Formats: sequence, structure tokens, C-alpha cells
Amino acid sequence: MMMTSGEAVKYKSSLNAFKQILKNEGAKYLFKGAGSNNVRALAGAIVLAGYDGLQLIVFGKKFGSGDENL
Repeated sequence: MMMTSGEAVKYKSSLNAFKQILKNEGAKYLFKGAGSNNVRALAGAIVLAGYDGLQLIVFGKKFGSGDENL
């Protein structure tokens, strides 16, 4: 569990945190913060796709299945 300075420990374990959040705030709040994490993952995927596209444009690099040399 992450601790923040000046704040008391809220949960005893991961299971305790799960139970308390479910009881006090509801199932919706178990996923609080998941949206921003998904946006970060999408941004990373866009960067990788852009990098591959740039290699294709600049260097003419082709991407295959890897079986060409067998």
C-alpha cells in the first residue's frame, strides 16, 4: 500500500481495501483512476504506431511476419 505523508493508514491489506471501498463507496469507485491509465496506454500505442509509420516513410522499412529468412 502506498503511504502519504501526514495521513493515517486507511487499509490493512489489499482485500481489506477492496471490501471497504465496495462497502463505503460502491463498485464504481473500484475503477477510479482507470480512465487516465487507459489514456496513457492509448498514447503509448499511438507513439509506437507513429514510429513504425515514420520508419516506413523515411527509411522504406517494411514489416513482415519474420518468416522471410527461413
